[in-house]
Order: sequence, then C-alpha cells, then structure tokens
Amino acid sequence: MTNRLKNIKPIAQKVGDVKNSIFITVIALLGITLLLDIFVVEKIFNPLTYLYIVLGILFVRYGIPLLYTSRRLIQYYWQRASRNKLAVGGLAFILFLILLALIGPLFTADPTAVNFEEKNLPPPGFTLEESVYDLKTGQFITNRITGTTQHPLGTDDKGRDLLAMIISGARVSLQVGLFATGIAIALGTLIGVTAAYLGGKMDNVLMRFTDIMMTFPFFLLLVFIVFIFGPNLALIVIVIGLTGWTGTARLIRSETLSLRTREFIMASKALGASDGRIILSHLIPNVISLIIVIATLSIPGVILAEAALSFIGLGDPTVASWGMILKAGQQNLDTTWWVAVAPGIMLFLTVLAFNFLGDGLRDAFDPRSNV
Repeated sequence: MTNRLKNIKPIAQKVGDVKNSIFITVIALLGITLLLDIFVVEKIFNPLTYLYIVLGILFVRYGIPLLYTSRRLIQYYWQRASRNKLAVGGLAFILFLILLALIGPLFTADPTAVNFEEKNLPPPGFTLEESVYDLKTGQFITNRITGTTQHPLGTDDKGRDLLAMIISGARVSLQVGLFATGIAIALGTLIGVTAAYLGGKMDNVLMRFTDIMMTFPFFLLLVFIVFIFGPNLALIVIVIGLTGWTGTARLIRSETLSLRTREFIMASKALGASDGRIILSHLIPNVISLIIVIATLSIPGVILAEAALSFIGLGDPTVASWGMILKAGQQNLDTTWWVAVAPGIMLFLTVLAFNFLGDGLRDAFDPRSNV
C-alpha cells in the first residue's frame, strides 16, 4: 500500500504541473491577444468577450475540479435547498431567463430596428385609440390601433419590437449581474481572506482601505465614473465590480478569522505550506458556502443599479436594457402602458427569484437550520 502511494504521488504531481502549465499558457495567449487588440489590430474581441473567456478559463481550471471533489457535499446541500419551494421556483425562473437570453435572439427581430409605421402597437387583444389631425377636413380623427401576433408584447413609440427588447434586456441584466458580481466577490474574497489570515499591519491597511471605500455612496460613485468615461456596458460591469466588493470583504474576513486558528490550518503551516497555498487551497474553499450566498443576494442589487443607470440616461445606448425601456415607457405611461409594464415585471421577477434562491441557499448552508 505504501509503495502504491509512492507511485501515485509523482504522477499526481506531474498532472498538476501540466495543468498549471496549460493554464499559464492560455492566460499568456489571452494577454497577448488583448495587447494586440489594444495596440495593433483594430478589434479582435469586444471587452465582454474577454470577460467570457476569462470566466470560462477560471471555471475549467478551478470550478470543475472543485465541483468534482465536492460532488457528495453538493448533493447534500441540494437536498436541503430543494426543500425550500420558493428557492426552487427562483432557480427555475433564473434558468428560464438564462435560456431566454441565449436562444431568444435567434427567434426574435432586431431589438434596435426602428419602424415608425408600426409604432405604439399594443399587445394582441388590446386596442389603442389615437387622435390624428386630418389636414383635409381640419378635424381630429380617432384611429383604433389593434395589436398583432407579429409583436406579442407590442411595440414602442419608435416601432421597435418589445419582446425582442425584453430578451435583449435579459441578456444585459444577466451579463452585468453575473460578471460585476463575480468581480466584486473575487476581489472582496481575496482582500477579506488575506486581511484575516495575515493580520497585523496588513489587516489594518486592507480594512482601513475598505472603510474608505465604504464612505463613498456606491451609486453616486458609479454615476460619476460612468459620466466621466462615457456609457459603455463593459465599463459599467468593471466599475460595479471594482466598487461593490467592500461588504463582501468584511463578511469574508469575519468568517476567516474563525478559520485561521483551526487544526487543519495549523497542520498545513507545520507541514511547510506557503501562505498563498493556505489561502487558495484551504481558506477560500472553506468559505465558499458564504461566497455563494453573498453572490446570489448581491446580483439583484447589481441588476437594479444597471437599470437605474439606464433609466437616468447613463446606460450603454447601443444595447436595449430594461432600464432604457422603462425610461421610454414612463414618458407615455397613460397611453402606451405596456412599454413600461413588461420590463417592470421582468425586473421584479428577476430580483425576487435571486432573493428567493439566496435565502434558500443561506438556510441550506446553515447547519442550525431545520430546512
């Protein structure tokens, strides 16, 4: 048995070295591509595509092995979470939203296509009375506009298909919510774990920096940065991610303070493990349940922040987001009510779904819970 373990250890070490080499090579190639994109070639990928690629690389390198080694624990937590019907319903709606954002554009019209001949069409089954001045008779003529199945949710004042705009808004909201929250969670986790584990001056420096960041009003800081550098979806994602990590850092730090004195951390130190290895391989995996809960409860706030930016005119004008549709609909709410109602309902249901899922996961990860 001892000889077998001695034979397996070098093989495992070689496999790990190969994985690290491939990971470093892929990151280097991505960095070279980014530099070429900035300084040489006009455009290879847009900024959000780079975020997709980085997210995929990190998931393959760290996410899949973690899911594989924790499959029994995941099954246990899923059994606990599935007892909460609201959480299951929230997860089902989120999966439906992701599916809608992925395949919806294949079956709908261009959300930015303008057709003034079909403007202000109501949904099928509804009618709109519109008064038009007739130059020949010199009188106002009332026209009745009836909805058609070609536009299941109607159109706006520019003739754009509302269903296509809602699907585009779902994609924008998920991109901003997932990517911005991912950046904030990663940054907050790293700062919180590092501060708690190293302690002393490093803890004081990182936590005082966190306190300074928390003194700035989040939304006003976001508006100020976007106003200076211009509205761009990738910029909005990065800015929200770089300014929304403070609460995560504090929560992760408090959890890590109780972990750093545990026996397995002391044993790792005694065996000569480096600080970086202890942080990445022992501390962060042991706060992953808290990270998941924080992420699911933070995504609704990020989605609402992007919608608010678009509503006040600081969103990306090249994409149709729910906040932009709400802004267009509130100007004629008394007549074309459907333009504002549809994105409002989607925002409400999306935020509610993530909150239900977050509450269910929080109960499932809490050993004192009776779910």
